[in-house]
Amino acid sequence: MSEFLNHTRAPDRRSAQSSMGRREFLGSALGAAVAAQTVRPGPARAASREQGSQTYTEHQDTPVVARHQVVVAGGGPSGVIAAVAAARSGADTLLIERYPFLGGNGTAGLMTCYNGFRNQRPPEALQTVKGIPAEYIAELVRLGGIADDDPYPKAKRDVAGSDLPYCIGYDPEAAKVASLNLIRREGVKLRLHSWVAAPMRDGSRVTGIIVESKSGRQAIAADVVIDATGDGDMAARAGAPFMSPAQQGDRMGMSLMYRLGGLPSSIEGNYGGIRIGDRVVKWGPGFGGDGVDVENLTRAEVESRLKLWGQVQEMKRKPGMESLYLMQSATGIGVRETRRILGEYTVTEQDAIKGTHFSDVVAISSNPMPSYHGKRFFFEHEGFEIPYRSLVPRKIEGLVLTGRCISCEQAPFQSARSMAPAMAIGHASGCAAAMSAKGQIPPRRLDVKALQKLLLSQNAELRI
Repeated sequence: MSEFLNHTRAPDRRSAQSSMGRREFLGSALGAAVAAQTVRPGPARAASREQGSQTYTEHQDTPVVARHQVVVAGGGPSGVIAAVAAARSGADTLLIERYPFLGGNGTAGLMTCYNGFRNQRPPEALQTVKGIPAEYIAELVRLGGIADDDPYPKAKRDVAGSDLPYCIGYDPEAAKVASLNLIRREGVKLRLHSWVAAPMRDGSRVTGIIVESKSGRQAIAADVVIDATGDGDMAARAGAPFMSPAQQGDRMGMSLMYRLGGLPSSIEGNYGGIRIGDRVVKWGPGFGGDGVDVENLTRAEVESRLKLWGQVQEMKRKPGMESLYLMQSATGIGVRETRRILGEYTVTEQDAIKGTHFSDVVAISSNPMPSYHGKRFFFEHEGFEIPYRSLVPRKIEGLVLTGRCISCEQAPFQSARSMAPAMAIGHASGCAAAMSAKGQIPPRRLDVKALQKLLLSQNAELRI
């Protein structure tokens, strides 16, 4: 256990220079002890719109506290699977997460249903998400963490036998433990309570990340970084171009999930949510706007929580429902869509609808597009292919994308951002990062056939 947590070690003697915008790391000698590099950021963003010309310039030394072959920024479902895949593929891997637990929107956001292991309705013979994600589900089964019922119509499957249905509801506490068990088995190093603040850079190459925590501001060098932040924070701050909605109506909204306790035994079924015994997780108030704007996020949290409290009181006033109570609200409102990083290839709406085949396929997404022109769109095939090129950001080296920030148009994004296909993408990203780091090959020059062979050896489904 101590080895699992105590991963910090002195860096090697290779200089790790970086910059973010006008921020520059000035070279310094790395001694046997922890080295320091000087951060000299340029003008910061103004404190308010009214003070647009006012800036504050920092000058500080940031210690480089560790070096790893692969660093995964973000411990949501895709990041966890990416870290496991990288470690299993032979890379010294560190996983960094801002919360004190893993699971992302699946735990902190209480979105306790993994959707998209196969098409929701025929044709759905092919389980499109297998490999390490299926191992994770097997661990949830072992822990007794599978939900009794959920609101999604689907064919029955043998979850215990790894024949996974369209979606799987689960206990968020079991998901936290299952994630820890998975990364410990593969020797992934872990750092919690750490906010990824910026990438380290040497020109256009990402050379690590800068984190903020109770230990202060620190730098962690890496051969390859996986951006599993969901919002593409590392890629965007490194200078990668990205797509963002032209107007607010283009983006999927946010929702505050919550868990009710004390559901009467007389109430049968899922009660419109993901049910385990007398507890049920439900979709709460929604909110619009920009999910990477802190002022909008603050309004979303405040207004949604106040509204939720009133809604639960209304439920309790119904005859026979007096025992209901608000057991838990999500740690943070669930953000569905922000940035989509522009990669070497952008998966198009027609690629998804027609089921375009790609020679560099590394994952498959079969989840429906839930709000395609106002309707839930079900594919007439068993899933569209995600090419490796959509995981490689333009202009930036040393970085691999995973999760909902990969390069795709808004329609296929609606499908691929779901947690089961996001885990499959994480599997591909982790293997790619490990191959790149071990072979000292830039991610965009990776031998994709060798990557596919590695993924297949780890039981991923590529349909080739």
